Amino acid sequence: MAFEKLRKFWDKSILYRVFVKKYKRYFIIGTVSLIAVDIINIFPPLIIKKAIDILSKEVNLAKIATLSGLFLLVGFFQGVCRYIWRMNFIGTSFRCDYDLRMAFFGHIENLSQRFFQKYKTGDLMSRATNDIGAVRMAVGPGFLIGLDALFYFFVIPPIIIYLSPKLSLYTFLLMPLTPFIAYKIKDIIDKRFFEVQEQFSRISEKAQENISGIRIVKSFNMSRQEQGIFRKLCKDFMTKNLKLAIPQSLLGPAFEYITYMGIILLLFIGGKMVIDGKITVGTLVAFQRYISMMVWPMTAIGWCLSLLQRGNASMKRIDEVMEERTEIVSKDNAVKQFIPKGEIEFRDINFQYDPQKEWVLKDINLRIPAGHRVAIVGPIGSGKTTLISMLPRLIPTNDRNIFIDGVDINTLNIKILRRHIGFVPQDTFLFSESIADNLLLGTEIEDRNNKADQLASIAAVDREIQELPYKYESYLGERGINLSGGQKQRITIARALAINPNIIIMDDCLSAIDARIEDSIIKNILKNFPGRTLIVVTHRLPAVRDFDTIVVMKDGMIVEKGKHGQLIKANKLYTSLYAKEALEEKLA
Repeated sequence: MAFEKLRKFWDKSILYRVFVKKYKRYFIIGTVSLIAVDIINIFPPLIIKKAIDILSKEVNLAKIATLSGLFLLVGFFQGVCRYIWRMNFIGTSFRCDYDLRMAFFGHIENLSQRFFQKYKTGDLMSRATNDIGAVRMAVGPGFLIGLDALFYFFVIPPIIIYLSPKLSLYTFLLMPLTPFIAYKIKDIIDKRFFEVQEQFSRISEKAQENISGIRIVKSFNMSRQEQGIFRKLCKDFMTKNLKLAIPQSLLGPAFEYITYMGIILLLFIGGKMVIDGKITVGTLVAFQRYISMMVWPMTAIGWCLSLLQRGNASMKRIDEVMEERTEIVSKDNAVKQFIPKGEIEFRDINFQYDPQKEWVLKDINLRIPAGHRVAIVGPIGSGKTTLISMLPRLIPTNDRNIFIDGVDINTLNIKILRRHIGFVPQDTFLFSESIADNLLLGTEIEDRNNKADQLASIAAVDREIQELPYKYESYLGERGINLSGGQKQRITIARALAINPNIIIMDDCLSAIDARIEDSIIKNILKNFPGRTLIVVTHRLPAVRDFDTIVVMKDGMIVEKGKHGQLIKANKLYTSLYAKEALEEKLA
């Protein structure tokens, strides 16, 4: 029973999970070489004892030379073994760091949108950097220091007892205080370090938010207020770190103090025993060396406990994210060979983001024939974006709710499904790469510039790119900050077309483009991608009046559907929306 509990504890420990499970060979080699170093380190005091005892009786240069050579040989082997354990422990801890970072990044890349609504960017950055670094320190230096200290605790006391049982008894009188202090302080360190990491996440989030929104901060003259908020966050971080530093700083000195008290007892009692002839001078010197060697494990315990507590606290924060499960996964028997013609059907769609809140979509039934141009319009908050986000499975859907060419999208492999859908979201996010890299994202094309120019031409942004100093190799700032809103929108449109999709979805991505260019882009898409199903969500109704079908949504429901002329004659919601938009265009 006890063995089973110990095994479960070992399997759950961060040392096993992060280090030993994958790098067992490095762990064994490192452990063996570390123990070899510690064993070798036991001999120098005995050699010194022997040399002093010889010199106390007679001057025998041959024996002293032999002992000196042995001392040097011991030092050489110790250096070799020390190099081996450093490479296998410290070196491998960086491999563990790499594995953990890649696993963490890969995991959050596969999580659904709901996860990113729950966790802030700064918090995730903190976990991916600071916390993983703390885990590395725990499984590398932390375990190494602890193992080293444990060895000395188990090996040195028997040697000291062997040299002088009576003297060792006096010396170790204060040693029981060590585990008592460690037990009292470790929980305090764990709690306070967790608070420090949480505060660091808040600082990261605030910094990221301000850097990303620097234009807004400056335009509203909010720099001083934001600095004040950031200053308060940093002061709280400093305060929490100082509170953490108190127990951490106490550990090492407390343990060292206990050891030094033992050395003082040794000098008083051991000195008297030498005078009385009960032990030799060599024995006293060896005794002192061994007691001095105990200073390191005493200090190491404090350091080790601090690193392990930090690592455990950080691992809890990492596990919190790693235990999150994506709502959208491919089934084991998912279809991997599928080329759609583009017929789409939404059947009995009802959806809510939160069971405690109102329905976002209600009783949606819509069939779109392959190759048709469909516009989805309606007031803000009517559910347009939610509906189209279900098609590439950016939002989870129930089985037998959405079909492409009569095939339930939940039976398709997600990668295959999304490979055939060119999706242009409202958020015009661009990566900090060249324009060509952004345009050809997710594709493998040899003739980069020619293909990028074709795509940019369709999106009516090619002339503006050609005017840039490095044209398609021009580097974009963060989120494309060095481009206008309209340019960013057109590049994201071109990017979605790069995969040559069978279904094209554009979610209100033409808002920063004037009506003339908007009309040109839609015509270019229809010309260069004939027979493709095109779905456009927009508030610019004149641009889509020639579409095959216009779907009008309100309060999560489809309230009208038909061609432009039919909807105008009906004189309902669409008519008022169209009249309002037409008036705004005339006044612009």
